[in-house]
Amino acid sequence: MGAISKVKDFWALFVRRWRNAFPTILFYIVQFLLVTELFGTTYAMVVSCSTTLFQVRRREPNGPGDYLRMCLMSLLLCLLAFAAGRSVWLCILLNFTVPFCLVLWRSSQFTPKGHIGYAMTFVFLELRPPTLEQLPTQLAAVVFCCVLLVIALVLYGRLSHTAVDPAGQISRSLTRLAQLLDDLAGGGDSKTAGKELYELARSFHRMGYDRRHLLQLPDQQKRFYHLFALLFQRASYLVTDEEAWRRARETPGFSRIMHTLADLVRQLQAARENQEFQQLSAQLQSLLQHTDLPQGRLRIFSRSVLHTLLLLCREPLPGHHSVRLYHVPWSSVWQNLRQRLSPGCFEFRFALRLSVVMTISCTVSYLWEFEHTYWFPLHAYLLLQPSYEESAHRMVTRPVGTAIGCLLVHLVYPYLPGLPGVFLFSLVMISLMYCCTPGTWVQPIFSTAFALTMATLTVKETEAIWLRLFYLAMAVALVLVVNRFLLPNRREPQFRRNLQELYRLQANYWAVIRRSLRRPVDPAVFSELLSRFHMVYHEAAQYTGQLPPEQAAYHQARLVVMWNMFAELEQAEGMIQNGAVCPEEIPAMEALARELETHVDPLRGLEEIHPEVLPRDELYYVISRYLDNARTLHSGDATRVEISVEE
Repeated sequence: MGAISKVKDFWALFVRRWRNAFPTILFYIVQFLLVTELFGTTYAMVVSCSTTLFQVRRREPNGPGDYLRMCLMSLLLCLLAFAAGRSVWLCILLNFTVPFCLVLWRSSQFTPKGHIGYAMTFVFLELRPPTLEQLPTQLAAVVFCCVLLVIALVLYGRLSHTAVDPAGQISRSLTRLAQLLDDLAGGGDSKTAGKELYELARSFHRMGYDRRHLLQLPDQQKRFYHLFALLFQRASYLVTDEEAWRRARETPGFSRIMHTLADLVRQLQAARENQEFQQLSAQLQSLLQHTDLPQGRLRIFSRSVLHTLLLLCREPLPGHHSVRLYHVPWSSVWQNLRQRLSPGCFEFRFALRLSVVMTISCTVSYLWEFEHTYWFPLHAYLLLQPSYEESAHRMVTRPVGTAIGCLLVHLVYPYLPGLPGVFLFSLVMISLMYCCTPGTWVQPIFSTAFALTMATLTVKETEAIWLRLFYLAMAVALVLVVNRFLLPNRREPQFRRNLQELYRLQANYWAVIRRSLRRPVDPAVFSELLSRFHMVYHEAAQYTGQLPPEQAAYHQARLVVMWNMFAELEQAEGMIQNGAVCPEEIPAMEALARELETHVDPLRGLEEIHPEVLPRDELYYVISRYLDNARTLHSGDATRVEISVEE
């Protein structure tokens, strides 16, 4: 019975993965047959490039700009791959700069493989570069595959309904927020609600972060994501501290306030016309002017939600974009680039390793005129991963899978019925490969079987097997050395860098607040800091889950305190922007912000900082809590915190 159960489980898993991979498999096979028929098997490598882009983009929201960008980038990378094969100096230059720039442009600590679609296009097209006479045909094949890619992405998005719909996601999230507020008003489970609100806030932070631009141009949809992340974060902050939540529930009018906020959220979700937004805006302003709640977290939460809803009412409707020419903030672009080029930056460390590996492997392949030398850079590219641990894992699983794949071809190849059998077996192998999880030992079995079977069209089967294993051994040696000695991204040091980054972001936020006391600051600056903080926080929290229980509890508690501090920091900024500091109080608040900026990174001298210079209002309350949490971290008592948003 146990064996039968395991077989059933395996079959169910296979069917599930087959269904998930079927669109990619179908797209590959259709492309492969059309390209080999129209252009010849010489250009079959182009099919893998567009299939990778389809696999990466099929569940993403794709618009006309995305389709145009994919097509233009594919053509550009095709030309660069061709140029890399013209001379050894171009090979060295382009194999260093192109992967480096692609990682800096597309990848981040939170989307470490964002470069993979375009990088694989460059690498794959360079593996078998065309001659000058063949280049027009290859460009035509790339254009043809790009057209098929756009058609496939459009059809998949419409037929599967799995592509992200920003407007629909916002509407569903607002409906859920209103439900949670009503549940909390009636005594619902605050822990469950807090975790769900946190996840909603994190998802919008991620969507906003993913829409960042290289030139940092204004983006309306990105601003919407940040505002909604802010809305959910404030609701999450209300319930994550058990003691403060208990006091909030004991506040007179608690249930009425929560139901009122839920109703306002529903009105925002239902509003469609400008007149409806104007009426809701007037209602929100009236409520802000007649707040009768006592000082405390519930009052701060209520007013901050009202302010955020007011900002959302004043924004243009989602999807209504006007064509405008924007001024590029070159100083911000340069500052962001300098930060990314820092040796401590995740992107720089991975970009440098990838560039070095591709430069060495591709140069060796270029200079060494031997059969199938392009397998050396191909293996090296697939073995090198953003994290040291993942690369080390692949240096075990890939050789095992490759060896099994070689054995499979050795056993099956003699029985294949000629050229049709070779092509049929190859398509079956590539189809099974797309069903497997990348990085496991199973996937290389089928990728190796596919590559070896196609290689038998030009070399003997046994020779192809030995070459495959030899080039893999070379790639393992190269990646092992580079990963060991060139800025490795190990998880434990990255966790320490993340903790330092959380403090640095708070200091930066205080610097921006200090500037905002004197002159208006673009809200996008605050949004970027907020989004960056929560992305770093989430990655750090994920790492703590892998630690021993005692260490995990210690670090998770400290992270929760940092999360509360940044939420209080953001609320303080919101109050300042809404007039909580009168002109006479600006110098005192500016001095306080400067002190906190210099004492939060690293934490020191907190006993000498007091918010007594401020009137005892909401802003005083928030900054007092911020200082209390900072002192808790500094004194090492963070382990006393009992509630975690990551529980």
